Formats: sequence, structure tokens, C-alpha cells
Amino acid sequence: MEQKTLPVSQYTPDNILQKSRLAGVSMVNGPSIIKSGAMATELILRHGDGRIRVIFYHAFVWSRGVEPGSCPPQGLKLFRTTLSKEAIRTTAPTAETEAKEVPVDGNPTFYRPVPPFNWHKKWSGTSWTWGPQSGNRGWAVDELEDVDSWHGITPVDCWNLRLPGGIHLQAPRIITESSVGICRLAWLPNDDTLLRVEAGVSALQPMEMEDDTMVGFQPPSLTSLRCDMLSRVGELENAPRPSKEWNTNDEVESEEIKSEETSTGTTPPKTRDDAASPATPRDYLSL
Repeated sequence: MEQKTLPVSQYTPDNILQKSRLAGVSMVNGPSIIKSGAMATELILRHGDGRIRVIFYHAFVWSRGVEPGSCPPQGLKLFRTTLSKEAIRTTAPTAETEAKEVPVDGNPTFYRPVPPFNWHKKWSGTSWTWGPQSGNRGWAVDELEDVDSWHGITPVDCWNLRLPGGIHLQAPRIITESSVGICRLAWLPNDDTLLRVEAGVSALQPMEMEDDTMVGFQPPSLTSLRCDMLSRVGELENAPRPSKEWNTNDEVESEEIKSEETSTGTTPPKTRDDAASPATPRDYLSL
């Protein structure tokens, strides 16, 4: 496997708050305009000696039938996403290195199987929010409501990606001047911990002169930030458990079939296919 060593930028009191904001165990860089002209929004979650970083890239887009460049951009479309798994260890966190040296308790195992049912649990903990008007606030979350459990769904109006290791990415496909795009990252560093961060992004706001003449766009801005640090407190009520309920249902159905056979005193005839008398497949379309 090819490996590259990339320099890591250093955060100082002078540059950390220019386009960055911290909340709980999360960090948001941007949204900012990179050299290519695209908009980049970076979300970070930390746990133990490791962290997850994801960068969403949005580029200018025009409506269908409109010549690109003939008018100001009409939206920003998601065209690239990069994900990084990093840890303060002697070697890079890969499937091979984690198999040789299992991370100690409290540190994440990036390459581990996570069943999809692990997302659907009872979660409680704390939440840290920020807004331009409200500022920084802390909240106690007794239990997540269904409408707030975005980590367990994949709405079609958003771009979604669920990766091994308990990672879920969600971002708006297109951001316009009339909408605020919500970029999200959820992470299950272990079966009992759920970390989430979401950032609201506003872009393409017109910059107008006193005579209402548009001269450009305002720089993209961060409109909201939320970080959830949750722990599993139980199972959801009335939620099927595949290892138990589904098998139980199969047993009940088989018992019902047996009871019907016993009550009628007949059993379905068994047929055997052999080379001497092959069975002719039925054409269900002709029934």
C-alpha cells in the first residue's frame, strides 16, 4: 500500500479562530473558498487518541439550459468528499496495524464491523450549540427524539454515505442563496458512544450597492454549529431485534403451519426430480 507523509498545520491563538470554531469534542473549519474557487467545509470529531475529519467540497453550478458563466452562479453543488482517520500512534491507523496491535480501551478502533442496528438505540448525554445571535450554549439531552435521530436515516434529498467503523456522512447536494445547507458527521467510536456534529452553511448571498446593484457575493458563512456527545442507555421500545424477534416470528409461523397440517390430517405431497422423470417448470405468467 502506498503511503505519503503530509505536513500537519499548527494551530495558534492567532489563526485558530479565523475560520474555525470549537464545540465539545468537535471542530469546524470554514466554510472557506479554496484556490480552485470551490467552497470547503471541514468537520472534525475526536475520541481518545483518534479523530475523524471530513471535508465537503461544493462548486458553482447553473440551472439546466443556462450557459455556465453567462450569469452569476445559481447554486453550489457537492462534487467531492474526503475522509481522514487519524490517531496519535506510532503507525498510521490501518486495518493491518490495528489487527496487529489492538487499541487500548478508550481509544477508537477505526476498522471494525458495526451492524446498522447499533445506530438505533436510546441515547442520552450533552449537546453544545453555537449561533451568531445565541452564542455558545450547553444542553442536557435526556433522550433523542425520532425527528432528531438523523444519524439513523438516509433522506433522498441529501447526499448520504455510511462507512465501516461506524461513520455516517450527510451533506446537501446543492446549496442556494435561499437555503442553508446542513453538513453532518456522525461517529460510533464504540458500541456505547455516539458523537455527532452538524454545521449550517450559508453561501451565494448577494453583495449589493446602495442602488441595489449586485457587485458580487458575500463570503460563505457558518450559521450554526451543534455537537452531541451521547451514551447508550438502553434499547428502543417496539424496535425489532433481528437475533430474537425475527427468529421467534419464524418459529411461530412454522408452528402454525404444523398445526394446520395436523388439523387436516394431510401433508403436502413431496416430489422428487431425477434424471428419469424431470419436473417441468411452471410458467407462472400463463396462469
